[in-house]
Amino acid sequence: MVSVVALLAAGCSDTSGGGGTSPPDETTTSDSTSEPAPEPTGAETTQPRQNKPAVEIATLPIGPGAEANQPDDQAKQCVGVSLTGLELPQGATVTYRAPTLSQDDKYFEIDQSGCGGQSPECTGHQVRSGDTPACFAGVRQVTNAEGHHATLIITADATCATAEDCEALKRGGVSQIGFDSRALGGPQPSETPPETPETPAETPAETPSDG
Repeated sequence: MVSVVALLAAGCSDTSGGGGTSPPDETTTSDSTSEPAPEPTGAETTQPRQNKPAVEIATLPIGPGAEANQPDDQAKQCVGVSLTGLELPQGATVTYRAPTLSQDDKYFEIDQSGCGGQSPECTGHQVRSGDTPACFAGVRQVTNAEGHHATLIITADATCATAEDCEALKRGGVSQIGFDSRALGGPQPSETPPETPETPAETPAETPSDG
């Protein structure tokens, strides 16, 4: 009896000692796949815009360009305007301002209706290297006297690839387009012709009868 009890006591002894087997540790597995970071929803940042060199051309070198149809109104004239004698460097753009007139007195004024809708008109017209189409400018004569002259002047703004290119364009040139006034005459004739006084009929002389 004593020996049996001893064996039972040994079987119930603490197994946490050095000779016992400890239970396996619990392992925690984590999801190794991580979600991508959300993309920013704000506006994309853009690089600051670099301003090109720019210059004002006081007088463009211009000459007669495309043939312009002339209006029926003798007080108005139209001319095709082309860029002459100015080589535009690569990357340069020239934008025309509104045409003006150089004259001793006011003989003409700018009047685009003189071109009767022919386009493009010169205000805002653009030319580039290898692409210099003509534009149209109209004037109206405001004097009845002939023999007076006015020169067409176009100032422009240019943007260039380099400052050196703009400096070369700044010199501009001379306008070869002018207008000469015509004799427009006096008042318009009346629609009703003036009355012509009637000439009295001649009375034949009486011939004396032979008596």
